[in-house]
Amino acid sequence: MKLKRILSLIAAGALAVPMLAACGGGESNAELTQDSDGNYVYSEQVELKIPVYDRGTQGQAPVDDNYWTRYIQENFGDKHNIKVTFVPITRNDDVAVFNRLLAAGEEPDIIFSYDYPVAMEFYSKGALQEINEEDFKKYAPTYYEYTADTQKYGKLEDKMYFFAATRPDFDSYVTLVRTDWLEQCGLDMPKNRQEYYEMLKAFKENNCGGEGTIPATKVLGNAYYANYDFRPYPMDEREKALYSDISVASLTYEATKEQLKWDNQLYNEGLVSPNFYLDTDESQALADFTSGKAGVFSGYLPNQLLFQTLQENCPDAKVDVLEAYDPPMPGRKYWGFGMLSGISARCEHPEAVMMYLEWMVQEENLFALQNGVEGKTYNMEDGVPMLVTDYTGEERLMNGTNKDLWCVVTESVDYGSEEANKKVQKHTYTPAGYEYLIDEIYTKAEANKPYLYEDTLFTVQIQSLSTYKADLLEKWKTYFTDLVTCDPSEFDAKYEQYCTEYLNAGYQAILDEKAAAYDAGQYLQE
Repeated sequence: MKLKRILSLIAAGALAVPMLAACGGGESNAELTQDSDGNYVYSEQVELKIPVYDRGTQGQAPVDDNYWTRYIQENFGDKHNIKVTFVPITRNDDVAVFNRLLAAGEEPDIIFSYDYPVAMEFYSKGALQEINEEDFKKYAPTYYEYTADTQKYGKLEDKMYFFAATRPDFDSYVTLVRTDWLEQCGLDMPKNRQEYYEMLKAFKENNCGGEGTIPATKVLGNAYYANYDFRPYPMDEREKALYSDISVASLTYEATKEQLKWDNQLYNEGLVSPNFYLDTDESQALADFTSGKAGVFSGYLPNQLLFQTLQENCPDAKVDVLEAYDPPMPGRKYWGFGMLSGISARCEHPEAVMMYLEWMVQEENLFALQNGVEGKTYNMEDGVPMLVTDYTGEERLMNGTNKDLWCVVTESVDYGSEEANKKVQKHTYTPAGYEYLIDEIYTKAEANKPYLYEDTLFTVQIQSLSTYKADLLEKWKTYFTDLVTCDPSEFDAKYEQYCTEYLNAGYQAILDEKAAAYDAGQYLQE
């Protein structure tokens, strides 16, 4: 640990050399004073560089220059004599983009990630400065109070390095089932894995989607492999620490082996997408479901294209959420925070970041960013803002109702009660006629809640994970494809071979380092 801290300090020192390029552009002699209204104002303009995800959404204004970035400048920046510059971060390559900017000394003043291990990488590289908690309370008192429940995620060795957005309790990821196919087969919604299997067989045998029916869509996923159906419950804490990870697949874990065998069975019986290994972005799975060819599809709401295209192609189609099994199966619980953010080690004015958070968390500002302009982007109905989803004027909201701007505060919109949230979600997450899906999502979530658990959060960087995860991901994709598509008689031999190769390629080093960290108590504990 001493060596690790020394290396971290060396890394921090290396980054600190060009610190005079802080907060956007050269050494600043700006002083902070308060005006007659109590607002903090810089004596000379400083630049604050804020990251914003670029998701490549077609037809959308540039993420770094649009009505809402200008709104922030006019309503926050101008008031404090701060020039706010937005830095586009490619969403599907965000870690690499941040690392390139850090290497060039051009990173934004906030460095963020949804993944705790990635945030730990930035910390261990010395890319982040310690946050003065008293200053945070001074310049961002409302934000500090608003995020009281997430502050434990931001501290390392009792020092504050991150501020963590809140996460309202709603998950829009769903598995949809063609219930008209269930009716055609004389079946009810499956309540366990065996009934699910029987449903898929019935879809195939009855040719519910016509020639080439695909009972359930499947894609070539990333390192996150949901093997929860085969995990023991409750799960041993040390076992969870070693094998539950979203950044590297747990190939050698017994639950993963059993899940792979299950997937192999479904594939060989023709119950899932035959060419799933060519579908890396769910585009083919979506096309198969919306064309009426497939009976099961998993994805995030809102997805207006899904329902619109399905109705166009199959006017009589009915869909519903795959219900919770009885008894419910264990599953992954989201960490209790949304976006996890730190302040760049080079940032000369960390208080400007804090002031930005304080402005953003104010109810009127957060409401405006999440809903837009009344009469244009939303209308009030019974005290709840209902978005105008087809508005095309310049005030239109950016991707996910401007989420990539306000994600530093909260993970999703919260209108203060489940009833109000449901009303908005039924309007914005689903088209007319599918509002019942929101009720089903809440019902399933409530049934599953006691069986969910968070992945272990290590409070030290697992260095081997950073070193090997990219290579292991490529190996995993190859092994996964072969193990799912091979003849069942070949499975065991191939699995043993791939496990040996995987361990030798760095996975053993990851397991060893995780075990050592867990045994030393270097993980977040309640």
